[in-house]
Amino acid sequence: MMNTTLQTPRLKFGYKAILSVALISMGLISACTKTEITPYEEEPMARISSFKIVNTAAEIVGAINENDKTITLTIPAGQYLNTLEPEITVAEGSTLKEGSDTLITNVLTYFAEGSTREISYPVTATDGSTATYRLLIKTNQPPLLMNEVTTDPTNPVSYDQTNWLNTNYIYIYNTLSTYPYSTNFEFDLELAQASLISQDGTVYKFKLAQSGVPPIISSAYMLLNLNNIEGRVVGSGRDQIYTNTPPEGLYHIKLRYYSRETTLKNPIRIFYNN
Repeated sequence: MMNTTLQTPRLKFGYKAILSVALISMGLISACTKTEITPYEEEPMARISSFKIVNTAAEIVGAINENDKTITLTIPAGQYLNTLEPEITVAEGSTLKEGSDTLITNVLTYFAEGSTREISYPVTATDGSTATYRLLIKTNQPPLLMNEVTTDPTNPVSYDQTNWLNTNYIYIYNTLSTYPYSTNFEFDLELAQASLISQDGTVYKFKLAQSGVPPIISSAYMLLNLNNIEGRVVGSGRDQIYTNTPPEGLYHIKLRYYSRETTLKNPIRIFYNN
């Protein structure tokens, strides 16, 4: 029978090796236990905590950004609101400037004027802090993508405006056949706007424009009547006169519906035989 003796190997460490291990261990412990303490900054009391529009079937809630002090309100597609009734809640200890929560009117002009019209909400608080929030109104309305009236730019569609009998209706069809125009006829006349832009940039506005939507028709469109251009008809009754407005020439059609606007790429031509 063989007698076997197990020998435990001995590890030899020099003084320098032990010292290095100790220093590394101390460094690791130090790295793991070091904590940086960030001073607590108390949140200013002057804050708007919620913003929503309540004169709709379903409330529209605004998104509040505390970093840049903005409130973004997005109106759903198919809703065309010209008046907004806000309900604003401020944080405890805060006060909204008196009169700031009144009705927002003429939303149509807000979109037409773009960033030139500012709607703001100043807030003060008992801790002395102040803040002013700026309202940004957006919509999910689809863009106005229209088919061209003139398909060949070298051969513009022409309209004879010589006499009052030539009403010259222009149908401009949407590429989206089911475009969600308003079905309220009177309100639609407010939402739809149009103008002709001459080659030198002169603008000739239509007094009215309108739209049409399925199922009454097969495809959505905007409708213009060249006799409805401002300045085309002057006087009334027996004294009514049809003028040569706009002058004959090439014109681009510019359309607006609520928050969306577009200008057709190809021009039309207007002429007179007198």
